[in-house]
Amino acid sequence: MKKYQDLRSDLKKHINKLLNLSVIPILAKLKISPNLITIIGLFFSIVTMILITQGYLLVSGIMIVISSLFDLLDGSLARYTKTTSILGGFFDAVIDRISEVIIYIGLLIYFKDNEYTVIIIFINALLNQLVSYIKAKYESYGVEGDVGIFTRPERIITLAAALILGSFNLFILYILLYLSIILSFISIIQRITFGLVNTKNK
Repeated sequence: MKKYQDLRSDLKKHINKLLNLSVIPILAKLKISPNLITIIGLFFSIVTMILITQGYLLVSGIMIVISSLFDLLDGSLARYTKTTSILGGFFDAVIDRISEVIIYIGLLIYFKDNEYTVIIIFINALLNQLVSYIKAKYESYGVEGDVGIFTRPERIITLAAALILGSFNLFILYILLYLSIILSFISIIQRITFGLVNTKNK
């Protein structure tokens, strides 16, 4: 598990380095704020939700990938311009949660006539939010650690893949939704365990 977390951490560093050598300096020169990038990402999520409700699953999956890029850009831009702040971090985290929920609302509307699918989507949305909440909770006690096998990047990739591949065969969408439930549950256990161990002496 530690090797996987180290690999994920190294990948994030490489991506941030690539962004800092390409698009981030351009955004900085244009005086675009990190918060504006965050809001644009939210806008793309809203558009994605609307597309899902209309059944455009393939395009929606691609849109999720695009909106997730803005999630990478806002943090990198804040660090590059040395404008990171507690307020900015809080705003970004809240918008991230809202963006995820919006996507699932789109799925719930699209599959509203299928009670079984609605339940699966609801469980996915609930577990995904719990994964994020548990991390936020132990961090509020001063415990740092991005543990878990199914963090936000993995969730975004899985959801985008579910929509893109599900546009060709809905069976694949269901498989990936089930996989998301299982991996989210595992991450919840991992984060609860991590939180209990590391908050013990706080």
